[in-house]
Amino acid sequence: MKKYLLLFLLLCLIGTIYIIFPISPSIKHVTLVDGKFEFNNKPFYPIVLNYTVSLQTDGKDFWACSYKGYNPNAEFKYNTKETSQNQLRADMILIKDLGFNTVRIVGIGEPFINEEKNDELSINSYLANIRDSSIILSNDEAVFSYFQKIEDLLSIIDNAGLKAIFLLKTTPNNNSSNFLLRKFSFYFKDNATILALDLFNEPLYFDKPEKNKNEVYEIVKHWRKTVKIYAPQILVTIGLEGLREVFRWDPNILAIDFISYHPYEYEPEQVRNEIYWYGKYTEKPWIIGETAIPADNDSVTYEEQRLFAKHTLEQTYNCNGVGYSWWQYKDVDWHKYHATFLGVLNWNGETINPKGDSVFGTVKPVAKEFGTFNPNAKKDSCLCLDNYYNYSQSKDFKLTGFILDKNNAPIEGAVILGWNENWSHSYHTITKKDGSFELLGSYPFYHWMASATKYTTIRSDINPDTAKVVNTISTIDLGNLKIEYLSFLK
Repeated sequence: MKKYLLLFLLLCLIGTIYIIFPISPSIKHVTLVDGKFEFNNKPFYPIVLNYTVSLQTDGKDFWACSYKGYNPNAEFKYNTKETSQNQLRADMILIKDLGFNTVRIVGIGEPFINEEKNDELSINSYLANIRDSSIILSNDEAVFSYFQKIEDLLSIIDNAGLKAIFLLKTTPNNNSSNFLLRKFSFYFKDNATILALDLFNEPLYFDKPEKNKNEVYEIVKHWRKTVKIYAPQILVTIGLEGLREVFRWDPNILAIDFISYHPYEYEPEQVRNEIYWYGKYTEKPWIIGETAIPADNDSVTYEEQRLFAKHTLEQTYNCNGVGYSWWQYKDVDWHKYHATFLGVLNWNGETINPKGDSVFGTVKPVAKEFGTFNPNAKKDSCLCLDNYYNYSQSKDFKLTGFILDKNNAPIEGAVILGWNENWSHSYHTITKKDGSFELLGSYPFYHWMASATKYTTIRSDINPDTAKVVNTISTIDLGNLKIEYLSFLK
């Protein structure tokens, strides 16, 4: 009896020591502390490169491989597991050498949902260069086999000294998708290579049907709860197109650890202007999750691309962004200039990485900015550029008004968006401190929408024929527009 009593007392002592001096199992994971990333109790500023991964098969086994679009003629350079994985290793070693410390993995974690087969999940695989078959994720055995291939990929990333943000496409209100999220979270709960799970990519474009803010709030809260139950040490993010997501996927209502923004330069200085808004109105930690401008050293010079990276890196850092991600690893042939030449590598010649491995393509000058960026430098001003309220300096048509709360108090930083008649083109602007706005465009507006973070969204149609000419510009005054603080946040 005495022996059991001593054993009981020993266990109590161990438990007390653990409570007072807990052994942190997350020491190897990237964490968020006071809104900034840390790794092994040291500051960690993610400098991220987006990298697309496919699956190949030989008819018996399958494995992760570099996206075929990164290769000459958009064909796989290698067709065996060993050679394909060697190519992945060579790429990751080069990426690390260029100054990146993280890769955002896209493609391999985005299964297709077949609604005609009870929401069956599958992911495409390639035999040689032919999309040969789909790997059906219909049972635990198939899912775990799929996870093993992802685990092999993460091991290659880890051995190169990199972390990974993993895009795991999660479909709202879908049982099959929620099943995969649960299984993935549990399987990879102790995998410290994963910095974060990116649960949804650009809902502005891909969330159909459209949802209101209350629906979005509940969906994301459920996703986060799922991940944190099974993998409490893994961070959670969502990739938002930019400030236009405020109308539905409002960044400040999302139950995630940090926001990933995806601004692109559709109008002059749009990216730096949006970054200013992120820094001023985003309450959560945030990073740039995607950005780039294309450069082929002809239509757009490599020097212009390098300067874009330099200026947006600086603006992100100075506006209190806690990470930056470039789209993407290598040029591709996607039939549109803007999508084709965004890579850090082009399709000319070859590059030898520090291990002596040959990588197809030559590193563009833009890579210099990632290798020399100093995340410990003294911060400068977060720039509010001259065209912040009118990116393109348009002056052919104008909407004016004020955005107020229910007590008639002005709302600064609200967003108002106007479309042309057939919804194919739009402009947006931001309200000033007094709640006023002037939305200018190069064509008449027929539709508008307005919201602010943590507030309701309102919208309506207008007849441009009712416009009055004010200082030579056709103008419609929308008057005082009222939006209300979201009731479910109170």
